[in-house]
Amino acid sequence: MGDRANFGFKHGNGNTIMLYGHWAGFEMMSQLANAIEAARSRWNDEAYATRIAVSNLVGDNWKETTGWGLTVNQILDNEHKIPVVDWLSETVSLHEEAPWDEQTQVRGMKDEPLFSMDLLAFIHKYKK
Repeated sequence: MGDRANFGFKHGNGNTIMLYGHWAGFEMMSQLANAIEAARSRWNDEAYATRIAVSNLVGDNWKETTGWGLTVNQILDNEHKIPVVDWLSETVSLHEEAPWDEQTQVRGMKDEPLFSMDLLAFIHKYKK
């Protein structure tokens, strides 16, 4: 059981850091919007922006040994569409899962997004 979700943070080197949350699916888009806004002063520095956003999503659960995980270029168990933040283009895109045997940039996620919007528009649409 769970409400599994993945959040992507694309970096200029072509890698995407994926944050997996076992119970993260509930209001995941509003949680991501809040995390992106928290990182706003560092949007121009993808390393810091990613750390700030991930810290905001994980919240007080950093000391727990379950619930959250990090990967590079692959999703973990998933039950939702997958949002990916691209700090360089200042966009968020939403992706569907892909079969694991399909050649994609992020294993388990389709390359082509369902939609993409700029960070400010995403915040205004989803922040609670």
